[in-house]
Order: sequence, then C-alpha cells, then structure tokens
Amino acid sequence: MIRAFAATALLALAACEAPAPRIDSVGEAARTAMDAASKAYAGCIDSGASTMPVADEAAGGIAIRATAACKPQRAALVDAVAAFNKIGFPSRAQNQIDAVAEASVKVLEDEARNAAVITIVKRQTEIPAAETKSES
Repeated sequence: MIRAFAATALLALAACEAPAPRIDSVGEAARTAMDAASKAYAGCIDSGASTMPVADEAAGGIAIRATAACKPQRAALVDAVAAFNKIGFPSRAQNQIDAVAEASVKVLEDEARNAAVITIVKRQTEIPAAETKSES
C-alpha cells in the first residue's frame, strides 16, 4: 500500500517537471527555412493578386502574371524543399531530389494561383461599371 502511494506521488511529481528544452536539429532548421520560403512565395502571389490592376482582363491571366512575377521566391522555395528532401533521403540522386522539389512547389503554386483567381474575381466584382472600358 505504501509502495503504491509512493509510486503515485513520484509519478505526480514527474508530471509536474517541465520537459527538457528541445534542441533544433538540422531537419528542423531546414523545415523552418522551407516554411518561411513557402509563406514568402504564397504571400508574393497573394500580394500581386491584391495589387495588380484587374479591370478589363481575365482573372486567370492576371493570376498567371502575379505568379510569374514571383520567380525569385519560387526559386528560393525550390532550393529549400530540395535541401529538406536531401536531409530526409540522403541516398537519392540529385535529379530525383530536384524533381520532388519541383513537383512539391508546383502543388503550392497551383493552390496559390487558384486563390489569386478568387481574390481577383472578388476585386473585379467590386469595380463600379464606370471604371471599366466600354465596348465599341
């Protein structure tokens, strides 16, 4: 009985202690860099969709231009994804790592471009008719 009580008391004390601080690994640092690059790329596309002139042009065309304007952020993201992939799969050939990075970024790019189209269409529907060019 006393042993059970003592064991319960020790478990309760052990639960109260703060866990040891986590030491960032190379993988965590690469993930942090990849997350930052993802946010920068998506933010660039979103910023373009929010600031480019939208009157008298199809939303898809504007979204493509907004995406194309973010090539430096895209290149940084591809590099960050490749670096992260190389940590997880060190035996992969460089061309495999590059292909995975490109495919991964393409998924994000498609999602960000689709979100940009929605933003642009919303902006276009808010434009008063007087601001658009009249058809001849």
